[in-house]
Amino acid sequence: MAETPSPPASIGFLIVDGARVVSLDKPIISIGRKGNNHIIINDPHVSRHHAQIRHAEGRYLLIDLHSTVGTSVNGERVEHAFLEPGDVISIGGVPLIFGQGAASKHLITANLHQPASSTGPTDATEIRDLDDYLEFFTPPDDNHAEEQL
Repeated sequence: MAETPSPPASIGFLIVDGARVVSLDKPIISIGRKGNNHIIINDPHVSRHHAQIRHAEGRYLLIDLHSTVGTSVNGERVEHAFLEPGDVISIGGVPLIFGQGAASKHLITANLHQPASSTGPTDATEIRDLDDYLEFFTPPDDNHAEEQL
């Protein structure tokens, strides 16, 4: 009797600086300013080889590569951290939002828009845009849903 194959693990993705969606479809994804990274972030605060995301057994591990400015997840500076959908990563001040699952990626890609001209990752317009994207990952509040009925 043949074994039923297990369903494939959800592929992770990043929303980079509110402007593009990148699939985390390799076991190791390198992030940095230098051209030989998988995800290139052209910002002077990003180290040439800033961080890696490693995928194993359905989980994603973010590792800071001893960068100058550092890496944070949800506002906390980290050397390494397992990622959960909706986590906001800061690579040298550039925001990246972690997500997982094809349905989420499709919905976000369809609603992604280029921010208006900006002065950097802390521009008020970008932060407001990132809050909109975070709503995709926030579970509905049952109490709030009942109030709307």
